[in-house]
Amino acid sequence: MPVTSLPPIPSQTAPSPSTAPKPTTQPKPAEPVQGSCGTVTAASGLTLQVLNGPGVSCADATGIVGSFHKRIAGRQSAGSDEPVSETVDGWLCVSGAPAAQGGTSCSKGDQNVFAAVVPVE
Repeated sequence: MPVTSLPPIPSQTAPSPSTAPKPTTQPKPAEPVQGSCGTVTAASGLTLQVLNGPGVSCADATGIVGSFHKRIAGRQSAGSDEPVSETVDGWLCVSGAPAAQGGTSCSKGDQNVFAAVVPVE
């Protein structure tokens, strides 16, 4: 009796190089989306809403603003009319006058982070 062989099961055959799917584009790394990143407490006691700029993650943005306000603790009261600046991890940050509801801005090269005073209800 002649023995006939069955064709291989498709899942067991390796695709040939000419039939293998080829990627059309390389995936891009996820870029941080600009927007609201939560709140931090300012050195003056005010609450700030942190906004990250293009290319800055929310974790980095809130970390920078939080570290800045810890560094300037005691240097800017809630009634102060003077801005305060400090460099944090290469970022130049400035806190506007709390008496004028001044927020915070930080910049490093072409990257920016902002933190606006949350109005008290």
